[in-house]
Amino acid sequence: MKKIKEDKPCYGLNVKFASGVDFDEKDGKIISLHLKTRNTSVPLIVVAEDSEAKRNGQDGIFAICSENCGTKMKATITKELELFSGESSMIRL
Repeated sequence: MKKIKEDKPCYGLNVKFASGVDFDEKDGKIISLHLKTRNTSVPLIVVAEDSEAKRNGQDGIFAICSENCGTKMKATITKELELFSGESSMIRL
């Protein structure tokens, strides 16, 4: 939940939605997503249907400030099985 400064690296945590989760009306937008296990809302980029990310099998991307933060968010994703498949990967943006 930190603001990522311009001069700092930025990472992305790619996620797959769980079967039956449909954010199609939000394609290509940033949404506020409530995470029950952390009782907080976080921004999520819902990838557009015609994007390279979608062609690579990604459904959403969390912007992450560090590898440590990414590791913590990845652990959270594995608990949010109503929303996510548990499948995720981190990249440096």
